[in-house]
Amino acid sequence: MGIGDRHQKKDVEAALRRAEAAGLKVIHTGKGHRWGCVVCCPCNDKYTVVCTPQNPSEEAKDIDRFTRRHENCA
Repeated sequence: MGIGDRHQKKDVEAALRRAEAAGLKVIHTGKGHRWGCVVCCPCNDKYTVVCTPQNPSEEAKDIDRFTRRHENCA
């Protein structure tokens, strides 16, 4: 993620950084209610991240769950 690509919710931003550190690709698109997505390149599975989640801590947990599921794909 580049400068300016940070998520506005700190819990979600921290989860996105953990996903990136685990080798997943984080893409910021900024279209509509969608902030971007987390992509597992080997299996081409995606998780969509929204700009304004109803519950940021749950969104962060979902990103972490996606990250754990795809840690061993590479």
